[in-house]
Amino acid sequence: MKQTALLGRTAGLRPAQSRRLERLSHRRHPEAFGADLLTLQRLAAESTELELPLSLVIDGRGLCRLLWVGPLEQSGRLLERLPGGPRRQGSDLRLITCVGRAKQLEPHGSEAVVGLDLNPQFWLRFSAHPQPGGHWPAAAYRPGGDPAHPWQPQTEADLGELCQWIPPERDAAPPPPTANRSGQEQVLLLVLSPGDPEAARREIAELEGLVRSAGSQPVGLVVQRKASGSAQTLWGEGKLREAALEARRLGASLVVTDRELTPAQARNLERLLDLPVSDRSELILDIFAQRAASGAGRLQVELAQLRYRLPRLVGRGLSLSRQGGGIGTRGPGETQLEKDRRAIARRIDKLQRDVQKLQEHRARIRSGRHGLQRFALVGYTNAGKSSLLNALSKPATGEGVLAENKLFATLDPTTRRIKRPDPAGGPPQTLLLTDTVGFIRALPPPLVEAFRSTLEETLDADQLLLVVDLADPGWADQLRTVHAILDELGSDTPRRLIGNQIDRCPAAALEQALALDAQALFVSATGGLGLERLREWLFREQTQAA
Repeated sequence: MKQTALLGRTAGLRPAQSRRLERLSHRRHPEAFGADLLTLQRLAAESTELELPLSLVIDGRGLCRLLWVGPLEQSGRLLERLPGGPRRQGSDLRLITCVGRAKQLEPHGSEAVVGLDLNPQFWLRFSAHPQPGGHWPAAAYRPGGDPAHPWQPQTEADLGELCQWIPPERDAAPPPPTANRSGQEQVLLLVLSPGDPEAARREIAELEGLVRSAGSQPVGLVVQRKASGSAQTLWGEGKLREAALEARRLGASLVVTDRELTPAQARNLERLLDLPVSDRSELILDIFAQRAASGAGRLQVELAQLRYRLPRLVGRGLSLSRQGGGIGTRGPGETQLEKDRRAIARRIDKLQRDVQKLQEHRARIRSGRHGLQRFALVGYTNAGKSSLLNALSKPATGEGVLAENKLFATLDPTTRRIKRPDPAGGPPQTLLLTDTVGFIRALPPPLVEAFRSTLEETLDADQLLLVVDLADPGWADQLRTVHAILDELGSDTPRRLIGNQIDRCPAAALEQALALDAQALFVSATGGLGLERLREWLFREQTQAA
């Protein structure tokens, strides 16, 4: 006999109720269109007794593939039990729902979202009770383009008439312009906007840059003003419903938020959006994981990721909630989730010991450089630090530091010796210049802690060169962020402002930089402007320090 999935709120069903629902799910319906009226009437009777909506998913042969008990709340379990995989484009499925006690037939909320994920030929919805006179309210719906009404009514009639209704041919709509043709993950941005429109624009642009740096494609944006949501979700329920529908319309498979989420908030958002959710911190950690090229970098990234994920570890499926068995595990036992947490904690302990060894190793390397003046290039990510190091050190072809127009293009600290002939005729003068990992607003605390050994290359320098991209309208805010992070790390090293991109910035930016630091130096790392003056200043500082 055909096996039909009976899913949803089935835990409280009595055996007799389960048997009746199973028998209803085994009844055959007309092929290609329509439904069996007697089956739907009996479905309405069961819905009335259970005081729950009931839904049937019927394929093109008229076979019921799934009977769902209760509201359609999440797509995952429903889609995984259907043939053909998720999001069946051009599907021959029919979705039929007895709405139970609901007063309206139009789908809304999470039901509308689940229906869009199922993508049926049409959605037949009918009341659990006929009206006086024998009329049984029913309506057929198809997906529409209006976010406020994602399901557009096709016809409203008596249930008996709609059981014979032949839906018009479905239009062969072209793929949306944001369809995934490049293989990149499609991402919807979910943003809490600050009151300042200019600050909001910069934060959104930064989030888009992070998504692109992670190798994904931002395809949509949903913005809500601050203080409008709840502590459980940060965003309001209406805005989240809008985001869920927008994600389906654009074909997004991931939602990224611009705020760090607590474990509970992340779970609540995933439940309401019915999509995976990543916050800004997880996005930055993912970028670091992609950029880590050295063993030391991968070690520190893994430690940061485990520290971030440990409190967010939750059981997924029954396999993570079973009790252990065997000698030593009698009695209450131990859940698989607890075993996973303990295994991660042991891994974190080992990584911490390895990072401590790395820290000691780098300390020995720095001690071997005693006697040389050390400068560190510090700044916001993508400010041009690596380009400036290459321009000053003039490395051989293929030996330069990676310099790309990406956020966090380099992670590992790179130190180069800068030399010039001694004007007095002595041995060449030498100083050390270090390129460090870029900073960013609200840098995740696990990342700061894991990369402390790397950041010590900055803390132990004799002078910090704070590189800013003067062509970026938000450079002043970025500079404040860099100062705040350095202060948080306890750095009291002298700092000097280096304004980059002077060939592309407005004149007002130069004046603003001089107002912040009267001794600021200005260069263009890519255009070669101001480099000799900066080099002269570096060696003059070295001479004065000696």
